[in-house]
Amino acid sequence: MSKRSCEEAITSVYLYLDNELGWVHAAKIKRHLRHCDGCLDAFRFEEQLKVVIRERVREEPKQEVLDRLRVFLKEQEPGFGD
Repeated sequence: MSKRSCEEAITSVYLYLDNELGWVHAAKIKRHLRHCDGCLDAFRFEEQLKVVIRERVREEPKQEVLDRLRVFLKEQEPGFGD
């Protein structure tokens, strides 16, 4: 595979895994992955990492944390949440 197509695939990994690419770009990445074991391994690793993170972050944040975050965001961006 060409270095350029590998770079394009790797920089698109999260957009691809989150189904945020247009169908033409997604098809191009999918075709690349069928022929490039190195990129396919990288995609599989990132896909598994997303699963692990999703499973570990199941609990909702405490109300105190949400309140502190809201105060912080209002300080950074006046009018936020009004």
